[in-house]
Amino acid sequence: MKPVRHIIVCEGESEWVYLQRLQSFINSLPTPDGTYEVPLQFIPPARAIAKSGKFSSVIKNYRARFRENKNSSIQVWVDFDLYHRNDNKNADLYKLKQTQHPNTPDFHFSFHNFEDFLALHFDDAHFNEWKRIFHANGHFNTPLHETDYMPAFKTMLPAYRKGDLPAGFVSKDSLARLKKNTASQPRSNPENLRNIKNFADFLINQIETAFPTLLA
Repeated sequence: MKPVRHIIVCEGESEWVYLQRLQSFINSLPTPDGTYEVPLQFIPPARAIAKSGKFSSVIKNYRARFRENKNSSIQVWVDFDLYHRNDNKNADLYKLKQTQHPNTPDFHFSFHNFEDFLALHFDDAHFNEWKRIFHANGHFNTPLHETDYMPAFKTMLPAYRKGDLPAGFVSKDSLARLKKNTASQPRSNPENLRNIKNFADFLINQIETAFPTLLA
C-alpha cells in the first residue's frame, strides 16, 4: 500500500499538538503489510498553524502551504464556532469559497470547537457528563466562547491546558471511543453552510483505511 500523507493546516497549537500525539501513536503500530514504511502520516509543520480560525487567515496559510507542496494532500482543520456564529462574517466568506477560492478544499471542522473534539475521546462516564453539561448550557445549539465553556470542560479533564495533551491521550481505546461518539457531535448549522466536513469522520476514515482491523 502506498503511504498516504496529509499536510494539515490547523487553527492553533492545540490541534498541532494533537496531530503530533496522533502520529506518535500511528508510528508505534505494526504496519499492516509488514513493511517499515508508516502507511499514514498527518503532518503538522509549525508554519501550518494559522493561529486563528478566521477564514482569511486560514486561506492565506493554505495558499502558502500549497505553493510549497503543490503535489501533496493539504487539508484544513478549524473550529466551527466562528462560522456557526458568523463572527467577522466568517460564514458569509465560506459561502463564497467555491467561487472565489475554487481550488481550496472544503474545511474539516471540529463541532463546535477543539475541546468538543477532545470530549469525543472520553470514557463513557465523562462523555455523558460532557453531553449533559453542554446541552444544559446551550452550547450545542449556540456555541459558547472559550471563557464561558472552559471551566465546565476542565471539571472533566482538570489537567488540560491549551496547547498541551498527555502523551498517552491518543490511543487505540480513545480512538475507538472517538469513532463511537462522532454521532453525538453538535449538528446546529444556522447559516446553512454547505460543503463542510467533519474532522473526526475524516480522521477515523483515514485510520481505518490504513489499519483496517485497528478499530474493528
